[in-house]
Amino acid sequence: MRRIIKISELIGADIRFRKNADYIRNSIAGCAGKVELDFDSVKFISRTFVDEVYTIVKENNDNVTLINMEGIVGSMMSVVSDSRTHKRVRKTESVNMKEFSDMESLSAYLSTF
Repeated sequence: MRRIIKISELIGADIRFRKNADYIRNSIAGCAGKVELDFDSVKFISRTFVDEVYTIVKENNDNVTLINMEGIVGSMMSVVSDSRTHKRVRKTESVNMKEFSDMESLSAYLSTF
């Protein structure tokens, strides 16, 4: 059995908080079949919310799929997915620290950029 959850009806069209993912968790709890999270009509989602959604998908052994992820919603999911699969590699470990005794010296330094 397949269940479709319309995220805009469950949470709203502007989703900014990680905690909102709990509504999804509660909605899919006990579902035996496949679940599709439908992002149609969602205009904005925060990175923290998407991070939680990504975790929900992985926790459910890919029985949860995401559909209708257009615009910023799809872009944000791509960003989170990429950051989870490709860890950041720093090219150098050394950092030169600059210290300033007052705002004038800081301002003078910044004006060189």
